[in-house]
Amino acid sequence: MLRTPWLLLAVLIPLSVLSAQDFSGTVLEDASSEPIPSAEVKIHKTGIRELIADLDTDKTGHFAASGLPAGEYTIDVLKPNHLTTSFPIQLPSSALRVRLIHFAVLDGRVTNPQGESVEGIVRAPYGQTIGATRLTVLAKQPGSDEFRSIKDTTVDAKGDFRFYDLPPGDYELALWYYGIPEGSGMKLYPDNANPRVFTVAGGEVYNNLNFLITPGQAHGISGSIALPSPKDNFSLALTLPDQPILPVSIALTDDHGAFHFDNVPPGTYDLLAAGPANGYTQFESVLNDKVSALFGKVRVQVGGSDIANLAVPLAPARSLSLVLRAQGGKDFPAACPQTARVTVSTAEPWALLLHSSAVISATKESTIQNLPPGKIRIVANDLGDGCYQTGDLVADLGGEVSQPLAVEVAAAGSIDGTLQKGSAPTAAYAIVLLDSGGSPGSNAHLAYPDADGRFVFSSLRPGRYRIAAGLAAEGARSRWLKNASDMKEIEVRGGAPTAVNLARPAAPGGEQ
Repeated sequence: MLRTPWLLLAVLIPLSVLSAQDFSGTVLEDASSEPIPSAEVKIHKTGIRELIADLDTDKTGHFAASGLPAGEYTIDVLKPNHLTTSFPIQLPSSALRVRLIHFAVLDGRVTNPQGESVEGIVRAPYGQTIGATRLTVLAKQPGSDEFRSIKDTTVDAKGDFRFYDLPPGDYELALWYYGIPEGSGMKLYPDNANPRVFTVAGGEVYNNLNFLITPGQAHGISGSIALPSPKDNFSLALTLPDQPILPVSIALTDDHGAFHFDNVPPGTYDLLAAGPANGYTQFESVLNDKVSALFGKVRVQVGGSDIANLAVPLAPARSLSLVLRAQGGKDFPAACPQTARVTVSTAEPWALLLHSSAVISATKESTIQNLPPGKIRIVANDLGDGCYQTGDLVADLGGEVSQPLAVEVAAAGSIDGTLQKGSAPTAAYAIVLLDSGGSPGSNAHLAYPDADGRFVFSSLRPGRYRIAAGLAAEGARSRWLKNASDMKEIEVRGGAPTAVNLARPAAPGGEQ
């Protein structure tokens, strides 16, 4: 059974100085200061891969370890389905007080005008999904006004949905539906003209985010594809050009290449075709990798009547040549391998599950075949410890792409920061660092400034982060993250420290 998730943030507070052989702490809920049982505390010693200690908090939220030699350690505080928080510590040390902050929750219901729940999944007799009601969380991307889908779900038998594990960030909520009696379409909450942005700092619970699907004017789209071979299967996806996140509807050709979409509301759409296919997942088709793929894309304007006899011309698949390169064209970092395996996926809703991958190198370009003429996301894997892809890489194969395209990698980045001076001692503060963009599986990082206000984060993946100073003094009850949008957004580049200067929040009693 899934428990209600939490966002883990740690506060280092001097309770009592312990000997090098004794180490302890307490895990508390941030808002209520109530103890949290069954939190896991993992202790690593620098330079040693194996765990030194793996502890669980008791019912009072307390944990303790003994016999730890003096030295540098890393502490991870985690629970299943929770965001892990990591921070370094030097032993001997004062005891720890760790405060946990809830993840945010978005939930609601999708109904028709009769108050009835809508169908979550509609399947054909042979098992493929031919209709669905899907909810998607869109996260605001760092440094832009773009929102990207980070997770989706379908409604249950009662029409209910729930997202329960959202880290700090800015989000929109969207509904896609097709192949159900109520028709097809897409809605942002509460409406497409003025979507609501949910700003999450941790612990927010947004209930009753309800959608009403009202059947309206709708039409059919039918046509055909000239099959390259008899009985080839092609998949089709109808998408919104201004919201290319999920398909508004999907369809398959019959043995003669004919297709049909039902209940399409008026509007402008892109119709995407791909094949031959030889299998499918719940929402996507799988290309037949034994033959050359063909793709089609046409713009369709649905007005006051059905569209019939629509011909979708097919064109050969595109290819993409890739090469591995150090960030900025510099010398290859020692931490990075000379080769890496890359995988590609569609960044547009072709309703395809691609199996395309290749090993690329710094000395020779590699080519990936059978790609659709649209936006493709490229991700490098098997880079080892201390080496990272420098950012999100998307190539638009619908236009001209300079090839070979460089997949840039870099050694880990770091932050060399300073907390501005004030009358309160720096021991009253801690620094919180979060991945920007609401990335699932991201971690929270902590650091504590020294007497001069300096703090350091090391071994960071290059990319965008949010950073803020929070009160860490004993007895301080104010939240560290009152509003994630108020955190300072920074970009960490690989292979070199990033300088950051932070203002101090108000200290107890209004001092700074």
